[in-house]
Amino acid sequence: MRRALPVIVKGGEAHVAAAALEREAGIVIKKLRARGFVACGAEQCAPLKSALTDGDTLLVTVAGLSEALNLTANFDENRRHVALVPASRNASNAAGVARVGSIAPNLRLTKLDGTPVSLDEFRGQRVLINSWASW
Repeated sequence: MRRALPVIVKGGEAHVAAAALEREAGIVIKKLRARGFVACGAEQCAPLKSALTDGDTLLVTVAGLSEALNLTANFDENRRHVALVPASRNASNAAGVARVGSIAPNLRLTKLDGTPVSLDEFRGQRVLINSWASW
């Protein structure tokens, strides 16, 4: 995301509105059934430690969002706007290790009838992989 989002300060912390995140950055914030919230960006989903409501507006802390989705927050000089950009990945992440909440690597498998299938064919859908072995 490169566009600056308006910052709302509550309790001494910088927040952004969930609606602005979705509209301007393509980051969706959803309430989980049990409790808590999850943030989903282009490459991953991750739980948020906190979110709050201000009337009908759902607010997310910039620090919590940055931590959850591995983003760097670049504030303007007055801290009234923030641009969220993907943080540089460290060497351990570059090795291709999948993390919880990240998009799965493209797997190519053979179905029981012998036809090949690629995980990319199911992008955007929920997939259950039932893997077993007999010895």
